[in-house]
Amino acid sequence: MKVSVFGCAITGLAFSTVQLAMANATEASAAEAESKFEKIQVTGSRLKGVDMEGANPLQTFDKDELVKRGYETIAEFLKDLPQAASAGTFTETGGVGGADGAPAGASGVSLRGLGSSATLVLVNGRRVAVDSFSNGSDSFVNVNAIPMAAIERIDVLTDGASSIYGSDAIAGVINFILRKDFVGHEVSVQYGNDTSDHDASRVGVTYVGGFQSDNSNTTLVIDFAKRNEIFNSDRPVNVTYTSYTEMVVDGNYYAEEWCGDDTRWGGEACNYDYVIQRAIQPDFDNIGTTLNHVWQIDNDMAFFTEAMYQKNTGHAYEAPAGYTVTVPGDLVLIPDYVREINGLDGDDTDNIRVRTRMPERRVQEYDTESFRVLAGLRGDWGDWGWETAASYGKSTNEITHVAGYMNRSLLSAAIAEGEFNPFNLGQDNSADAIAALRDPAVRSGDSEVMSLDGNLSGDLFEMGSGVVSAVFGGELRREEIADYPAPSAVMDEVIGLGASDAAADRTQYALYGEFNLPLFERLDLIAALRYDHYSDFGGDLNPKVSLRYKATDDLVLRASWSTGFRAPSLSQLGAGTSLGSQYVNCGLGEPFNALCGENGALDGELEFDQETIGNQGLDAEKSEAFNAGISWNLTDAWQLTIDYWRYDHRDIVDIDASTTLKACVDGSAPVVGTVAELNGDFGCVVDGAGDISFLRTGYFNVGSQTTDGLDYRMNYRVDTAGAGEFQFYVSGTETFSFERRVTPDAEVEDLLGRLAGANEIARPERVLDAGTDWSFGDWTASLSAHYISDMGDGDFKFDNDTVDSWLTFSASVGVTLMENHSLLLSVRNLTDEEPPYASSPTNGYASSAHDWLGQRWNLRYNLRF
Repeated sequence: MKVSVFGCAITGLAFSTVQLAMANATEASAAEAESKFEKIQVTGSRLKGVDMEGANPLQTFDKDELVKRGYETIAEFLKDLPQAASAGTFTETGGVGGADGAPAGASGVSLRGLGSSATLVLVNGRRVAVDSFSNGSDSFVNVNAIPMAAIERIDVLTDGASSIYGSDAIAGVINFILRKDFVGHEVSVQYGNDTSDHDASRVGVTYVGGFQSDNSNTTLVIDFAKRNEIFNSDRPVNVTYTSYTEMVVDGNYYAEEWCGDDTRWGGEACNYDYVIQRAIQPDFDNIGTTLNHVWQIDNDMAFFTEAMYQKNTGHAYEAPAGYTVTVPGDLVLIPDYVREINGLDGDDTDNIRVRTRMPERRVQEYDTESFRVLAGLRGDWGDWGWETAASYGKSTNEITHVAGYMNRSLLSAAIAEGEFNPFNLGQDNSADAIAALRDPAVRSGDSEVMSLDGNLSGDLFEMGSGVVSAVFGGELRREEIADYPAPSAVMDEVIGLGASDAAADRTQYALYGEFNLPLFERLDLIAALRYDHYSDFGGDLNPKVSLRYKATDDLVLRASWSTGFRAPSLSQLGAGTSLGSQYVNCGLGEPFNALCGENGALDGELEFDQETIGNQGLDAEKSEAFNAGISWNLTDAWQLTIDYWRYDHRDIVDIDASTTLKACVDGSAPVVGTVAELNGDFGCVVDGAGDISFLRTGYFNVGSQTTDGLDYRMNYRVDTAGAGEFQFYVSGTETFSFERRVTPDAEVEDLLGRLAGANEIARPERVLDAGTDWSFGDWTASLSAHYISDMGDGDFKFDNDTVDSWLTFSASVGVTLMENHSLLLSVRNLTDEEPPYASSPTNGYASSAHDWLGQRWNLRYNLRF
């Protein structure tokens, strides 16, 4: 870990606050001080002690609700959340074959489908470190690094909030509020499994301790969870595409004997089902702990501190990697039947080309650690309240490729020396021969965030219709990120694995103000203005204006408009070299024909090497958000909220070869004869025949997207004398449009209501949750439904036009056995509903929206003393 002046300053402030607390400690009542200092503050506003009811489109989910729904992880809850059940939200079930997928063991959230880097994740209202690995080129906070058992509630703010919280709150905020102010002890033990023959069990143990004195409270949470894996082979998955293996002998194609009669093209190739070897759910072992401590120093000041630690280990799985190799015809390991085929032309020494797969599944082992510490003071200064805190967070990752990832050079040498047999899927080799080819290709990374913040809030003056209140504050933050893949992976020496390194850091400061102006007796104007400045690209000023009209005591009309921006992520600015290939069309009228020479004119296209690196010249992504809605308490038992929302997101950062190719054509980027002549710049290399052979490019601000829709939620409570209390709810999102333009010259794509892109990302038009909770005496029960509307089958469909809608049910029943003892049984996917068929993804279902986990149950025992 690097030691910086900034880090020393934070440490010094933390120790100073502790010393100040010790020097001024008195025997003030904890209850008195808490009521004095803990003024009401809601996610979406920094104003404290101000009636903000109904001002923001905010949803809150408490821990009891998460438990009753049977969610085992935060990622499960977020994938079901209607506002996040779209593009950009991903779980640890993602593929691990290359550098473009989600990192092993990680999960991220995206509101409105705008991407995980456009959704701000907070813990107790403050930032945490982003993951050191990016999801493709998208930075994200790994929500698996937040202990599930430590959550008191989750606040979801679904309008733009850059002017309140800063850069990466374009689409909104997910605020995880951790448990505090607990008194006593609580132990929970749980066991869960699915209803298939496969052992997909999960066990968990949680301890919560609350220690109270006259002037302090300490809440400690310790949680352990272990889960087994589920493979596609454990489910009746309807695979829609199988690959193949083949031999080419004397120019003819043949199937190998390993597959028997399971061949294609009249026996020219073996069918190979790689999908069935993928994991639906990976295994993990997780342990986490949180600590929250509040010490009331005197009537005017309180000291608070927080700590959070999470360690996750587990595995991620992918099918065996494919490769093609040319084998000398006289190699000693060639099977006899292949020699006979090779000798049909009278010469059995001709080379044989084999298109095949590795003999073992690819397995990554990940080890992730994250921790966060915070210390601060808050209190009153006359009629104003103040708060300041210092925090430090770090996330470290290490991924080891323990099986299935073979070194390309070692494989070639082993085949040439007769030490590895590529025929029969390599399964005739000894365990030692296979192990000798593995390349662990260890990838390590770390991410740090250090911050100082402070704010001052209170009343400014009185207008005719009420008091104008305000909050003023600032923040200083330092971020560092490093991603170090193995050199063999960067140089494309590991078959089936790509990687690029990244290293960058930045310092950022922000100043903000927020005001509540009562324009009339029932009309409030809430205005916010925030300036953020980044050391690596500059600053940006963003306003937000909200109107809240309290038509009656029960009906609130609200509207807001804001601008937002997202600073380029450190992984985009500091990305190292990533190698791949690209091609251009050649011929009259083609935009890049000037880079085509003799071979391009003959073939009509050219394939060339592409090197992608970071771009220090990136600008910020920009956005504009609008929200209008109502919050209506129709009766004391019946509440309704409806909100229309719209986002315009532009200058999106993406890898773009076209921008550099255009620059080469118009002369603004160099076109040279060797890579060395580029001198590290973006540009093109052409060979002696005038054909492009190499392109160096990177990230650019090129994309834009627009989306709008409607959110709604209704809650209704019924109290009965003899049957208990019923709580009914309906919550959903209707998306009206989602249009994306990849580059300024590209056609506008309508992505709504279909699977799209190479990863077949779903953007459903409707996602709906509904259910009821019941309580009566010592008993509780719940029944809920989750609905995803039908979608078009995607860009690669071949025998199906529509992916059907999907409706699943979950249920729970709980009982208090005796004082302080309780049991809860929850079941997810109560009717064991299979995901609808989709022909476009090779695994036969839309895994970005649906799952093949099946019916699964969980039994929880809770003891409180």
